[in-house]
Formats: sequence, structure tokens, C-alpha cells
Amino acid sequence: MFALAWKTLRARKASFAGVFVALLCGSAVMTASGVLAESGLRVSVPAERYAGARLVVGADRTLRIPGGDFTVAEPLPEHRPLAARTVHDVAAVPGVRTAVGDYDVEVAVTPVTDRSGAARTTPSSGHAWDSAALAPLRLTDGHPPRSRDEIVVESALARAAGLRTGDEVRVTRASVPAVYRVSGIAASPAGDAWKRTLAVYFTPAEAARLSGHPGRPDAVGVVSDRGTDTAALAAAVQRAAGSGTVTHGGDDAARIEFPDVGASRDLLFLVAASFGGTAVLIAVFVVAGTLALSVGRRRREFAVLRAIGSTPSQIYRMVVAESVLVALIGGVLGCLPGVRLAEAMRGLFARFGAVPEDLPIVIGPAPLAGAVLLTVLTAVVAALAAARRPARLNPVDALGEAAVEPATLPGWRRTLGLLCLVCGAGAAMSPLYVRSEVGAAGTGSAALLCVVGLALLGPAVVRVWVAVTAPLLRRLPVSGFLVVANTNAGLRRAGSAAMPLVLAIGFTLTMVYTQTTLAAASERQVDQGLTADLLLADNGSGGIAPAVADEVRRTPGVAAAVTVTDTKVFVPFTVFEDKDLAGFSARAVGTDGLTRTMDPGVVDGSLKDLRGPGTVAVEHSQAELLGTGVGDRLDVRLGDGAPARLRIVATYERGLGFGDMTLPQEAVAGHTTEAPGRLLVRAEEGRDPADVAAALRSLAAEHPSLSLLDRKQFADGARAESVLNAWINFTGLAVILGYLAVSVVNTLVVATSARSREFALMRLVGATRRQVMRTLRLEAGLVCALAVALGSLVAAVPLGALGTGFLGSPVPAGTPAVYLAVVAVAVLLGLGSVAVPVRLALRIAPVEAIGVRE
Repeated sequence: MFALAWKTLRARKASFAGVFVALLCGSAVMTASGVLAESGLRVSVPAERYAGARLVVGADRTLRIPGGDFTVAEPLPEHRPLAARTVHDVAAVPGVRTAVGDYDVEVAVTPVTDRSGAARTTPSSGHAWDSAALAPLRLTDGHPPRSRDEIVVESALARAAGLRTGDEVRVTRASVPAVYRVSGIAASPAGDAWKRTLAVYFTPAEAARLSGHPGRPDAVGVVSDRGTDTAALAAAVQRAAGSGTVTHGGDDAARIEFPDVGASRDLLFLVAASFGGTAVLIAVFVVAGTLALSVGRRRREFAVLRAIGSTPSQIYRMVVAESVLVALIGGVLGCLPGVRLAEAMRGLFARFGAVPEDLPIVIGPAPLAGAVLLTVLTAVVAALAAARRPARLNPVDALGEAAVEPATLPGWRRTLGLLCLVCGAGAAMSPLYVRSEVGAAGTGSAALLCVVGLALLGPAVVRVWVAVTAPLLRRLPVSGFLVVANTNAGLRRAGSAAMPLVLAIGFTLTMVYTQTTLAAASERQVDQGLTADLLLADNGSGGIAPAVADEVRRTPGVAAAVTVTDTKVFVPFTVFEDKDLAGFSARAVGTDGLTRTMDPGVVDGSLKDLRGPGTVAVEHSQAELLGTGVGDRLDVRLGDGAPARLRIVATYERGLGFGDMTLPQEAVAGHTTEAPGRLLVRAEEGRDPADVAAALRSLAAEHPSLSLLDRKQFADGARAESVLNAWINFTGLAVILGYLAVSVVNTLVVATSARSREFALMRLVGATRRQVMRTLRLEAGLVCALAVALGSLVAAVPLGALGTGFLGSPVPAGTPAVYLAVVAVAVLLGLGSVAVPVRLALRIAPVEAIGVRE
């Protein structure tokens, strides 16, 4: 069968050109997704401070709970220190020469005297000098720190801050500055400057004090005896360190040294999985439509085969074999552009700040082989669907149906199409009941389901559209009649041509306006609910210490200053007897003066009851989703994985602006990596906020890491993660739209090129070239108008529900220019993709074109 398929491909190159393009582009998108996914599993950066350690032990930053037949895992946003005994237990393992505990303290460094004439504050990390042996570092000048007011500065930081031995430097920890003297400058033995680390080294006692958890290091580095087997040593060290820890060696130690590497790996994998799933679904959709057109061009061929005795199985096998051969060629050739696409996407993610600039991608054989395999499977699925009708036709009816497409849809298409539309409509309604980003996520799925449903019902939809527009078209003397007749005779062709445009319009509008609506809703909620006049934020010193917060409260004119810590809370839940985890954005707040600085729109209960570590307030729709309410107990896992049982004291409606959950600071004490990062400040009644701001600026001058922000910047901070997710989504959307644009052009060119004999016949019976062009332009315009109408409807339903749920209006937020631009691009693609092949076809003499083999 493959030999026959190969001969068919060689004889009908034009028929399979469109399928080849669709599969090649699909392979490129799948390859990019696979490369990003593999990078999320394997990529790393070289260790720097732990470059000389054989192994490094750190806290496990993954929350795992038994989930029935599998274990549910979620990355934890907060770090927790190791147990006090860990250094001793690891040091006792045979083969370990030295075990050194390392404190990782976020600090900001400001030269007291800056030789450049302007003091610059540089975010850095602080450590104990004994952990310098893990790099290892050597002193290039000066001596180790001998007293609590001495530090050693790593060479990269010394250059960045302009520091020399003997200089005084202000080191700020949790917004509290202290003056130290630079006792030495240190560098790696090779003299290479670190690319990611700007470090200062304190005495061990001072580093432990600044960490806030003396005796409990953040990591333990292991220097082993020579000749020790690394794998065996790692297993022994892991057993000694105990549960809740992980042990890494080599470049994997960077996952402990640089937490952003681990977070970025998880992000890459999750984005690739989501993006890849959508890409595969769209690829199946596009390839199925293109292959259906290709098979449709060969109706007479299949009719003859059925009439001379070919069995349905033989027709299926032939079409599948042809598709597999085309998919293998297109899949392999699509791998190289797919790799380049993955590199471009990683670059964009780095520009948005989603991944570090120096985080590379990994290109291995697995993603390439997987992309080829998925391309082949996509082609097989599409081929089975396309070959169904020619394979199942009665041999007697086959030749009769070869001339005209069937007028009715098979029952399975009607049923499945209606089911997709119903499911899409149901998903579109989710923002009415869940007023959070979880509910908003249903809009994209709704649009995709609706397009799939419309594609399945395509011929019926086109028939209705033609019936509606026929009275207007028939007013045109010749072209209008031909448009109506041609479209009715080729309903499947018109449907296949319109649906990629519908998908492009509907999916683009839904994704773009979803983000603009969420942004507008968040800003509105913050504007309505933020009653604080000013905002103080820490920049790179590990938060705001309680003493600094008290100093702000004592500032003349300040009525209330409420601390705010951004974190995350996980809630285990059960679905069909299987456990799962739901993550919720959360804010821990100081409760004194809370109601004077924010009003999240309480629906039930009271924020005045939000006191003590066992209480929580929950966004109202999320509480309903969890089946809880005021007075109920909620079992949660905090940001570091620690379990907690919280009593719900209030529910509120402004979750986009103020988080899904609000907890008192006492509930997260000891469970967050940093101290509170912001202070909401309310001026006293009758005091001008500008006067209070001036006083706070004077205070901030004494604390180099503090900055004074306005209310709008609070809204920006509230949606920082959402905005980042939006840019990531837009990157994936841009790739998918590029694929859809190619698919639209490809599909329309294939559909139009297949009609060259029809154009020749029209000219032979008396139609002029201008009349043929006018007819085809009208047909293309009819298809584009249908696509615009359906695409707009596909977007309007979920966006209307989104706007109603979040803004109280069915009109989504955002400029109409986006809609006009999307429609204009889609129409230009549609008209251009028809005009070019028609002009090329009309260059051939009608007598020659009519004799061209199908």
C-alpha cells in the first residue's frame, strides 16, 4: 500500500502540496513546544557559589500529596530553612570531608562614599564566610571578616558598586541599614567573574543573625573525599538529610543556589504543555480541513475505485498511507524551523522577565522525534476522518456522488458539532460564577470548542448563510447567480475555507480582550477598594522589618500603616475520589488599621474578625466553588507547604485587586521567604497626603531600599503575575496565529486552485475573465463575511459573559481598534489567498485548462 501511495504522491504533487504545508508548519509548532518542555525538565545554569561542592542539600520546594492512583505535585513559592541538625547529620556520612551550612540572605548594598559621585544601591545576597569554601573563593585583597562589622565582597559586586578594601558600605537587610567595613575582596580561583551572583560575606554569627533563623541554614554544601562515588554518596546524604529535602550535584546544584532556575524550569514545562496541547488540537483541525479538500479533489478517482471493487478498508489504507508519507516528510523538515521558533520564544520569555536571560534551551532528539510522531498521528486522524465518506459509499452511488457533494451532513457530525457548541457555551458562562482568573480561563476553551462545533456543522452553516444572503446576491446580473449556485454546490469546500478564518478571528479576539477585561476589572477593584493614600515598598533587601513599620506608624500624620505580603495558598480537594491541589493568590496583612486602608468588598462576615493565625477571608466565588462559607474551616497548605486549618471569617468580591485569599500576618509568620514587602499608609483625617508623603520620603532616605509609590502602582503590583502570564499567553497566541495565518492562506489557495477546470468551463461557455474574477471575489467576500460573523459571534459569547461577570457590562474592555485590525487582517488574507491563484489559473488558455487532469 505504501508503494502505491508513493506513486500517487509523485503523480499528484499539487493535490498534496497544501497538506504538506499544513503538516510542516504543524511540526514546527509541535517541535517548539517539545523543545521548551524538555528544557523545562533538563535545562540548568552553571553553579557559582556551589561550584566547588560535590553535593548540595536544600529544602524540597515541591508540595506533594497522594492523589489516588498518583501523586499531585505543585511548586512552592516560599523557601524554608533546613533543620538545625542537618549539617551534623550530613557531616557524619562516610565519604563527606566537610559539610558547610549556607545562609542565603537578601540584602541591598550602598557605598557610604561613592567615587562616581552618586550612591547606588545594589541588590545582593549575603552569606557566611565559611561557605566561601564551597565556591571556592580566594581573597585577592585584604583578610576575612573578623568582627560583626566587617564583610568580604565578591569581585563582581566590588566592581558593580565601586568598592575597595577599607571602604565603608551600608548593607540593608529588611529595610534596616547597618554600616560595615570591607575587609577583603574575593574571587574564584580561575579569576572568572560570576555572571549571576553579587555576594557579600559576613562572619558566620552575623550571617545567622541576619537570616532570622540562626542555626537553621538554607542549604548545606558537601565537599567529599577523593574517589568517592557521587551517586552512592548522594543517596547516603539524602537519607541523612531526611524527608522534605533534596540533594543535587553538578549543575543541578543551581536549582538550590538559584531558585529562579527551578521556577523557570517549571514555568517552561507548564507553558509548553499548555501551548503544545492547544497547538496539537489546532493542527488536527487545520490538517483535517486541508486533507478534506485534497480528498475532495479526488472524488472521481475514489468513485472509480469503489465501482471496480475496492473495499472500504483499501480506501482507508490508501488515504492513511499517503498521509503518513506526507507527514513523515513534512514532520522531519519542520523540526529545524521549530527549533528556531523555540529559541525565539525563550528570548521573548526572557525579555518579559518570565525566565532568566542566561537560561538556555536544551535541544535533544526526544522533542524532534515526538514532533514527527505527533505530526504522523495528526495526519492519520485527519486521514481517517477525510476518507470516511469515499470509503463508505455504495459502489453504485459512488460515481453519482463524485460530481456533486452530498447535501446532508452525517448524523455523527451533527451530534458532535452540537455537543461542542453546548460545551463551549457552558464554558463561556464560567466567569458569571467564578469571578477570578480561574473563571476567566474558560473563555479561551469556549472559543475553541465553539469553532470546532461550527467546523463540524460547516456545510449546514454555509447553507443557511447562502440562503440569507441569496436575495441580495441575485440582484447582481451574472456573478450573483453564479456565487449562489457555486457555493450551494460546494458547501463543504466553502466551510473548509471559512473555518480557519473563524478560528483566527474568534480565538484572537477572545484571548486579547480577556486580558484587557481582566486588567480593567483589576484596576476598577483597586480604585474602588484601596482607601490607603500612599504605598511604601521594599526593593531588594528582603522586605520591611517590624521596627521599620513601627517607625512609619510613628511618622506625624500617619493614621494607619498596614503590612502586605504576597504569597500563595494551596487547598487540597477531591474529584471522583482523586486528590488534587488548587492554588490561590493570597495576601497576608497586618490587621491593625486594615479596614482603614482597604475595602475588598465584603459580601459576608467582617474583616474585623480577621485576627489570629487561624483565620482567613476568601473571595466569594472561590468560597462557593470550594463549597465553604463564613464559619467553615478550611484545610490549606501555606506557601512553604506547611499545613494550616483556617476559619473563614469573611468573603469578599474584589479578588482580582486584592487576591483570592487574605490572611493575617500571624498566619504566615515563619512561612514566607521574605518579610512583608509593602506598607499601605493612610493619612489622618484633615491631613494633606502630600505632607505625609514628604515626611515618608525623608524616612525613606534613611532606608535606601524603601521607595514611595502611588495608588496606581499598587494596582500594577497586584496584577504583576497576571500581566506576566498575559505576555506569556500572547507569545503563544502569536505563534498559533502565525500558524493559522499560514493555514488560512494554504487552505484557500488549495480550495481555489482545485477549481481551474471550473474556471475554464465558465470561460468556454461565454464568461469573460472579468466576470470570472468578479464571481470569485464575491465568493471570497461571502466566505470572509461568514468568517467575520461567526468569528465575532464565537468571541462575543464568552467575552459578553466575562464582561458581565467582572465589569457588570456585556461589552468587554479594550479598544475597538483591536477588533477592526483583526477583522481587516483576516479579510485581506482571505481575499488575497483567493485572488492570486485565480489570476494564475486564468493565464492558462481555457481549452488547455479544461483538459488538465484532476
